[in-house]
Amino acid sequence: MHSDPVSRKNESVNAEVLDLMRKMQSAAAGLNVSLGHPLFTQPLPPSSLQRFLRARPIPGLVLADHQTLFNNRYYESMYDDAENLNVTYPPDLSPDEQLVYETDAAKSLAEVATLVARSLYLQAGGEDKSLSNITADPKIVAQLLYGFLIQKNNSWFRSLLPPEVTKKGDNSILSSGPPQFYIGLSPRIHGPVHSVTRFVQYILANLTGTVTNLTESQCQNPSEINTENKDLFSYFWVSGPASLNSTGEPFCVRASVRLSKAVSPAFELLEYGSPNYSTWTESRWKSIRARIFLVASRELEMLTLGVGVAVLLLSLLVTYFISSKAELLFSSARETPTAAY
Repeated sequence: MHSDPVSRKNESVNAEVLDLMRKMQSAAAGLNVSLGHPLFTQPLPPSSLQRFLRARPIPGLVLADHQTLFNNRYYESMYDDAENLNVTYPPDLSPDEQLVYETDAAKSLAEVATLVARSLYLQAGGEDKSLSNITADPKIVAQLLYGFLIQKNNSWFRSLLPPEVTKKGDNSILSSGPPQFYIGLSPRIHGPVHSVTRFVQYILANLTGTVTNLTESQCQNPSEINTENKDLFSYFWVSGPASLNSTGEPFCVRASVRLSKAVSPAFELLEYGSPNYSTWTESRWKSIRARIFLVASRELEMLTLGVGVAVLLLSLLVTYFISSKAELLFSSARETPTAAY
């Protein structure tokens, strides 16, 4: 449990931080999670809490799997993948079995998620006796890990996406491998359709939304129905889980999940030199070209070498012959007698 030593110099903030720690310790009872906290003088590790602390001191805790040094050297980098996170599966499992296999990482993350949920419940005024009802499902965590780290083209992800997406070929969002985590500026190239944003949107909608009995046309135009409100909710027509003998039965999901543009306030306020807001932009892309040359076969290479060596030896032999017979070959037929005076 990491805290900010600068803001804790304020007595009221320090008291609330200690209360947060006490509630988190209470929420950890019965869980396979060992809680601790570093020294009071240790700086806060990189986190979003620091951005809020720049405005004013507020109480807050940052949970991490280390005390002084990062255990995961590739945290939030392109190498923060299944291999470096030790997410492995038994070799005899099929893809569908791997999808629901609860790895050690999934179980640990489920414990931490349960801890955070119970702590938030206590912070909101909940009672300790109700904490046992708040438990994260390790199966869902296992499915998330498999989908985001191993293979996005799996039965669970397909059931959460629209039917027109799941019916496309390898060039669709469900191509092989993990999702593309690069988020670009152009929706046409790197927008939600081709990024991890689309998966997060539909996963959150299906996990937090409710299933309705709307038809496909009604789901796409809910404003035509008096009982539905498109301003309050988003509506998703999803494929549904597939059975053993057939594809899934599509249905409509109503959820409060929405997408918003992640635009820096510096661009909206036209303060490009602002020290408070980021003004990083994407690099200018140029087309990269390459030329491919075919490599000859081994037999053709040896033939070319042999012909070259033969031509070289023949040219040396001809040159030697011409050089040795030069007087005979290049002398005049009739020598002009030397004049004597």
